[in-house]
Amino acid sequence: MSTFDFILPPASQTLAVSRSNYNSSLTALIQSYYGTSLPVAADVNREGTTGLVDGMWYRDSANGVVFIRDSNAFKGQSGHVTGNFTRVGIGTRIVSTLAVAATLAGTGHAKFSAIEVGELICTVGNSAGSANNRLYLRTANAVNGIADVSIPPDASIGVAKLNWDDPVPIYQNTTMANIFVKGNLVQNIGNVANQINDVYIGGAFVQPIRAHVGTAAKPSYTFDNDPNTGLFSNAADSIGIATAGVQRALANTSGIYPTSNNAQDLGGLVHKWRGIHAVNFYGTATSALYADLAERFEADSLLEAGDVVMLGGEKEITKTDKESTPEVFGVISASPAYGMNSLGGTDETHPYVALAGKVPVKVVGKVIKGQRLVASSQPGIAIAAETKNIFAVVGRALESSDELGIKKINSVVGKL
Repeated sequence: MSTFDFILPPASQTLAVSRSNYNSSLTALIQSYYGTSLPVAADVNREGTTGLVDGMWYRDSANGVVFIRDSNAFKGQSGHVTGNFTRVGIGTRIVSTLAVAATLAGTGHAKFSAIEVGELICTVGNSAGSANNRLYLRTANAVNGIADVSIPPDASIGVAKLNWDDPVPIYQNTTMANIFVKGNLVQNIGNVANQINDVYIGGAFVQPIRAHVGTAAKPSYTFDNDPNTGLFSNAADSIGIATAGVQRALANTSGIYPTSNNAQDLGGLVHKWRGIHAVNFYGTATSALYADLAERFEADSLLEAGDVVMLGGEKEITKTDKESTPEVFGVISASPAYGMNSLGGTDETHPYVALAGKVPVKVVGKVIKGQRLVASSQPGIAIAAETKNIFAVVGRALESSDELGIKKINSVVGKL
C-alpha cells in the first residue's frame, strides 16, 4: 500500500488533493490504484501537454481533474488538453455554481459538455450565497443531463428534493403539519387520466367544492352509474337517488320527485326539517306543533302574548278596556300553528292575533274550567263570566285557577 501521509478512498469517491503539491498528490493517487508497485515514470505526466502517450495519467491542476490519455475517446477541454483524453471517475468537480460548471467547455459548446456521464459536481456557492452546498451528477450525454443527488440533512427534506414535477411514489409515510401548493388555484390533485381512488378527511373543506358549468349532455356533477345505492346518473340531465337497489327519488331540471306516489316522506317524526319555504303548498293533510290559527294585524302599542284585543284604536287593533265589550276580537299569539299574512309586518308592529284554536289568555280573578271568558275593565285582561251575549265571548277556559291576580290560562279562542 501507499506510504504517503494519507489513505485515498476507493475509486469513484470524492478525493481532496493539494493544488500546491499536485505532483505528490498525483503520485499518491496513482499508487492507490497500482498498490505498492508504481508505474514507470513514462506513465505519468504530472502537468503539461507534451510527451503524452496512450494510457498515460495526466492531472489538469487548473480544473482539478485527472485524465488518462485515450486516443479513441477524447473528452478533454478544447484549448487546454491537446486531445484524446478520458477522465478517471475518482473525483468531484468543485465549482461556485452550476452555471459555472455548464460553461467549462468554453463558449459555443453545449451545456456540461466538459463533464463526463457519472461525474459529480459540487457547488459551494459564490459571494452572493447562491447555489450553496449542492451535489449534482452528470446522468446523460444531453444538454441538461444533470440531476441533483444531494442528501438532505437528518430530520429535514430540502426544497430541491421535494420536486412535484417528477413522479413521487405514493406508498410513503410522510408526516408534516401542512402541505401548501406553490401558487393559488394553479395545482390539481390527480387528473383525468390519473385519478385519486378515495379521499378521507376528518375535518372539513374550507373552500366549497366547485364544478364546471354543465350542459344537458354533460351535467356539472357526474356519478358512477351504480343504481344500487346513493346518487347515480339517471339520464343526461337527471340524478337518481337509490337505496338498496330501489330508486327513491329523481332530481332533474324540473324539480325533485319521489319515484312512487305517496310512498316517501320529506323529514319525519324524529328528524325534521327546521323550515320549508315555498310559494304554494298542496296536499291532503297537514299537522302543526302549535294549536291556533292567527293573522297579523297592526297594533297601536307593543302587545304581549295573552293580551285580549279588539278592533279599534289608532291602528287596526288595540287592547280591550271595557268589561264584556262585544268589540272583543281575539288574543295575541306567540307561536301560531298557522300564521296568515306572515309578511305583513313584525311581531312588534303587527303581532299575530289568534282567531281560533288554543292559546294562553291573560285572566284576572278566579276561573273554573269551562267558563266563558270576556273582556274585563283592565286593558287587555279577560275575566270569567256568565253571559248570554255570544259577541262578548273571547273563548272558554281549559283549566281552573283560584289565584285572584293576573295569570295566563290555557283557553280555546272563539265564540263558543
